[in-house]
Amino acid sequence: MNRAYLPFIFNPAAVVVQALGPDAERVALLAVRAVLRHARALEVAHEQVTWRGQAFAFSSRISAAGELVIELDVGDPRLAHHIVLEDELRAVTRKVRGIAHEQRRR
Repeated sequence: MNRAYLPFIFNPAAVVVQALGPDAERVALLAVRAVLRHARALEVAHEQVTWRGQAFAFSSRISAAGELVIELDVGDPRLAHHIVLEDELRAVTRKVRGIAHEQRRR
């Protein structure tokens, strides 16, 4: 088996850098693995991974240059099993905007 390394960009929140230091890269890699594991979409609005008992939330998107970008922040253990894909978030946002627009027209 051959392996290729997937380059990606990650932006940890300041609190994450303070809490993890150089381990922030490992948590970002866990996030990439989580994105690839569910195999439904690369753009994730919210998902969480756990590192050493601490929950970390992340979102992922594809940049204009075609690079995978991971945004990493402190998570909430109560949301550990929730995954919100970017497509789902966009659909709900459009629906809510439509309802709000309809209410204004009345």
